[in-house]
Amino acid sequence: MFDHDYDRRKIIVGNDVRFHDEDHANLLNSMWFIAITFLSVGFGDIVPNTYCGRGIAVTTGIMGAGCTALLVAVVSRKMELTRAEKHVHNFMMDTQLTKRLKNAAANVLRETWLIYKHTRLVKRVNPGKVRTHQRKFLLAIYALRKVKMDQRKLMDNANTITDMAKTQNTVYEIVSDLSTRHDNLEDRLVTLEDKMSTLQEQLELLPELIATRLVQHQQQQQQQQQQNRTSISNDVNNVTNLLESRRNFLHPEYSVSSSKPPLSTSPSSSFASGANNAISAAAPPLMHNQTVHMQHSQSVPPSFLSSSQYHWPTSPILPPISSRTPHLVPEPLHPNS
Repeated sequence: MFDHDYDRRKIIVGNDVRFHDEDHANLLNSMWFIAITFLSVGFGDIVPNTYCGRGIAVTTGIMGAGCTALLVAVVSRKMELTRAEKHVHNFMMDTQLTKRLKNAAANVLRETWLIYKHTRLVKRVNPGKVRTHQRKFLLAIYALRKVKMDQRKLMDNANTITDMAKTQNTVYEIVSDLSTRHDNLEDRLVTLEDKMSTLQEQLELLPELIATRLVQHQQQQQQQQQQNRTSISNDVNNVTNLLESRRNFLHPEYSVSSSKPPLSTSPSSSFASGANNAISAAAPPLMHNQTVHMQHSQSVPPSFLSSSQYHWPTSPILPPISSRTPHLVPEPLHPNS
């Protein structure tokens, strides 16, 4: 059933009411609707009535928004300055702003000097000129502040995404270096703790080691003293043997056939007693009013057996007369001579 009161026909299918416009029911109108929806314009002259048409309209709108975003991104990427171009542009802008800053600072100084000149260095102050230079002074200060603000903005704009990525890489390297140094420091601390533990153990063993060394040193000293005593005893025995051999050589008739007396344990007493015994054995005691005839060799007969020779007295200072020194034997004196 159709209702002719409207320009559109109303079709009732079951409980659903659908409208169909005969004026727009062609292919060109559909293409116009798709284009307007894709470009996100949406005039509203053509409206879909069915669910299928509405779904197609929503899909077309999403695709249009995506394509528009991609197009804008690609174009802006192509039109964006490269990193080198940005650095060059920032350098040129910084140079220009530096020149402007110098000019603004020079204007401030100039107006300050002119104000001082027209107020202090003239006989008559001109208020008009003073006010003019004051206004110029304020404008120069404003220009100086503006240039400084532009420099700050340029420095802020110089920090792009690339610079932030570079800064992030630098920070990551610094953090990695700090982490490596921290690990090395921990390893060194562990090594130091081990060395301190070893040192503590060695310090604990030090008293026992010192006691052992002291005992060994005492034993070595005792052995050294024993060796010294043995060497001294040997020296005394050698001296005694030397004196005995000398006595036997000089006085063979007084040689002692008995064994030697034992030595004392003390080195000094042994040496003294040995020396005394050797001297007493070498020089036998004299009887009262007895003349000693020292026989130096068995080849020379005693002087008291020969009546033709002169009996020389024994001198305690001069050495004894030996047959091995015949030139020292004096000539015999006869009673008639």
